[in-house]
Amino acid sequence: MDELAVADFDAFCREVHGHTPFPWQQRLLERVVDRGWPELIDVPTGLGKTAVIDVAVFASALGAEQARRRIFFVVDRRLVVDEAFEHANRLRRSFEETPARGPVTQQVAEQLRADGDDDKVVLETTRMRGGVDWSWNWLERPDRHAVVVGTVDQVGSRLFFRGYGVGQQIRPIDAALVGTDSLIVVDEAHLSGPFLTSVRDALAHDAPEHGPTGQPLLVAMTASPRGADARVHRLDEDDLAHPEAARRLGSHKELHALSVKTTKKNVHQVVPAALARSARHLGEAGKVVLVVCNSIARARAVHDDLSAERSNLEKDSSTAVLLIGRNRPLARDYLLHDWYEQIRAGRETAPNGVLYVVATQTVEVGANIDADALVTEAASLPALLQRLGRLNRLGRRSPARALVVAGTTDTSGVYGEARDATWEWLTRHTPARTLTARSFPDLDGAGLDVSPQALRDLTNSVPEQERSQLTGDEPYVPTLNYEVLEAWTATDPAPSSDPALAPFLHGIDHGEPQVTLVWRSDVDVQHVEASAAVLAAIPPAAEEGIELPLPTVRQWLRTGPAPDIVASDIEGAPHEALPTAAGNGESRRALRYAPDGTIEPVAAGELVPGDLLVVPTDYGGCDIYGWAPNSRTPVLDLGDLVGGHRHRRAACRLIPTLDRVLDQWDPELAPAWTDARTELAKQLAEEDGPCDPSRLAELLKRLREDFERIEKDRGRWSGALPHMHILRTLVDRPAAMSYTTTTDQGTERVHHLIVSARKGISVSGDATTAGSAATGRPMGLRSHQLAVRKRAEEFGRNLALPAEVVNSVALAAEWHDEGKRDDRCQCMLHGGNAWLAAAAPEPLAKSGLDPTDRQAFVRAWRRSNYPAGMRHEALSARIASGRLDSRTANGDSAIDTDLVLHLIAAHHGHNRPLLPPVNDAQPITVTDDNGRAYSSDHTVDHDAPERFTRLNQRYGRWNLARLEAVVRLADIWCSARQEEKK
Repeated sequence: MDELAVADFDAFCREVHGHTPFPWQQRLLERVVDRGWPELIDVPTGLGKTAVIDVAVFASALGAEQARRRIFFVVDRRLVVDEAFEHANRLRRSFEETPARGPVTQQVAEQLRADGDDDKVVLETTRMRGGVDWSWNWLERPDRHAVVVGTVDQVGSRLFFRGYGVGQQIRPIDAALVGTDSLIVVDEAHLSGPFLTSVRDALAHDAPEHGPTGQPLLVAMTASPRGADARVHRLDEDDLAHPEAARRLGSHKELHALSVKTTKKNVHQVVPAALARSARHLGEAGKVVLVVCNSIARARAVHDDLSAERSNLEKDSSTAVLLIGRNRPLARDYLLHDWYEQIRAGRETAPNGVLYVVATQTVEVGANIDADALVTEAASLPALLQRLGRLNRLGRRSPARALVVAGTTDTSGVYGEARDATWEWLTRHTPARTLTARSFPDLDGAGLDVSPQALRDLTNSVPEQERSQLTGDEPYVPTLNYEVLEAWTATDPAPSSDPALAPFLHGIDHGEPQVTLVWRSDVDVQHVEASAAVLAAIPPAAEEGIELPLPTVRQWLRTGPAPDIVASDIEGAPHEALPTAAGNGESRRALRYAPDGTIEPVAAGELVPGDLLVVPTDYGGCDIYGWAPNSRTPVLDLGDLVGGHRHRRAACRLIPTLDRVLDQWDPELAPAWTDARTELAKQLAEEDGPCDPSRLAELLKRLREDFERIEKDRGRWSGALPHMHILRTLVDRPAAMSYTTTTDQGTERVHHLIVSARKGISVSGDATTAGSAATGRPMGLRSHQLAVRKRAEEFGRNLALPAEVVNSVALAAEWHDEGKRDDRCQCMLHGGNAWLAAAAPEPLAKSGLDPTDRQAFVRAWRRSNYPAGMRHEALSARIASGRLDSRTANGDSAIDTDLVLHLIAAHHGHNRPLLPPVNDAQPITVTDDNGRAYSSDHTVDHDAPERFTRLNQRYGRWNLARLEAVVRLADIWCSARQEEKK
């Protein structure tokens, strides 16, 4: 086949997606190859903005100068549907198919595949969100291509070395992967101005002596038109003449403005009722009516209204579903499995009866919804444009009406004065009609034409001064100066006066730091040790948690009735004062789960940004639709449905948690699971002797067959259940995971037994000496270090690093574990058995411990007498320093000695800029292979801070972190695959 060319993009899109690109997409690729990326892509919603991912990937395959290895697709709100992620997954799957979907796809895959990638992976895809299941291992190799979808908080915090929900020692890896060789595409950029400003300021302060290497490229996207600019990519005549694009741009939409008389006292009752009534007025059998609200509380009120009327009318064939962004991903996926096919663009069948979809701003971005009718609260102009983009999206539904509803005394809310200004501007073009409790206005008269093209013409005619009133004032962004960036670059230890990150991501008084809330039925804040054992076996995961503003969770934990404490689904919304909770100011406690697996009980006032909190299910606060602060109903425990993928093992508890989930979500499966669970628990708890493995295997096989039979063509359960084919108990002393609790029914003994599909990777990264040394099979020190050197060199070459840097990285990789020669460390690596360590033919680099068994690490460490807090990297760096002195004396100048020492000392995320200060009370002498002796007396290197500063200036902050990531990811790669090199 001929060499890949720009003209092949058409065939590539047809092979992967089944259609040709729009003209603007083809022109964008040509522009990227010829001139680089534009600063802004201005394309109306509904014309395939997610194809920017295809353009970026294809440009990388072409080897374009401005191609980047990692693509970050960023939005500033909580998504209920993530079409960008699904789009990226479709692309990933096309590369994985054998053979690929077509010759051009195959050629692109060959161009993208990294040399030496044993997994033959071409493209990684991931969603960046809080939780522990992906935090350090979301990208196994720094030389792989990847598409990452995330919010401003998740992407921005990682870029600035302060990753929310990420362990302190893992932050440099994430900062490196976001801040080098990356394309950051910010969708709906009018919401993300502060983030874009801060990123540009930061990059301006990162001017390394060796020149910028793979700095991020920033591209903003918007459907809100602006004036002409050479740096903007937009539609042209070819798009207007394209048959499909023309139909979408001209899709018929008719807007009417409805005014509802309210008072300050009744507005929160009257407006939801008016929204629900308007939806019913537009409802017809077989139609989808979308209702978009400005707050979660109002969306719930509208949904309750529509649902209540349906339940009161026996013959009413309508259905109402609520979509909010503040929901647990597993619950969201359940909802979408049942409803998304009925509301997505391009659906082939109509719903039975009327389907009312009540939503927040979460459907404005990422959701490829095509509604027959739209009812929306008055909002800012950009929000209305996005909402109108979900109506008659493909231009195939007519008539398509939109009703904009405003209460006469309603507050401006999350949109501030922009909502009122937009309402005034809108009603100049289409006079508002009055909606009363007794009469609905006649809509037969012509409304305002709001087809995408008509809207663009209308909004383009708005004077710039008035436009700013309709869109809202940009929040004030503090200047990100050199000193702030220096403080963030120090990740361990972080400065005591660490600058707050939120103002730089969202602006002053906008956005809130987030925490993640997980509900579990088998934790008890009064029994921390037992709860820790439970969570060590099945750690909390992002799929079962909700990210919420920190002040919201603080308020919710306090005693008394919960007020309405989350305003909207916009991540960077203005701060709103929370009402004071009733009660005496006391707080329920939550369990803070740290990235290293430790837990501690915390009250509301002790929460900090990025916390992962586990609370008992009887706290309430969540239902099938998501965050419900006033709910007191026990929450479903979803912990048994996580896992079963590369990032973590699949596991199930043999207690009735999953029974309750199945009873509500999939009752057909419930009997098969309950019967099998009961028998499994009985077998595993047998006290007369070991259970019969063949009997257990047969039980699991039967269970799996039942699930496959019932779930055929549904595929809802993607977690632990389908993978239960290899049985393993995770706890050798189950009594450690039991405790007595008192309920309304009396005293109950809670007891745990767990089955797992396979041994898993450590979900907490490599933050501890023991944890970094566990692979499930012992590995020799020299063979491991040589294997890591080989992989690190491979990564460096694939990344086109300079020869001196590759040499330095390779040497650091070869010596990174030399400090493990300490006899006490060797004892720990042999499970705490000093005799085994002494008799070993060679030092170990990795133990045979299961990386998920934290208790085994603790026992081994205690038996070894290895000093608490001691880092083997300190001794490794000291040994390396002695060896480097010899090499320098012999005239070896092909390495950067500062870099080698730093990469070794910072190998597990410490030493940025200092290792933890530990004095060894009983120091020992370690001899390396060359017979040189080194003392373990302390861990502090007083030259480290100055060396760290020099290296940041020499290579740049993010590029230095990337060099650290090269060595660390090479180590993790070799450990996970048990690679050794003799």
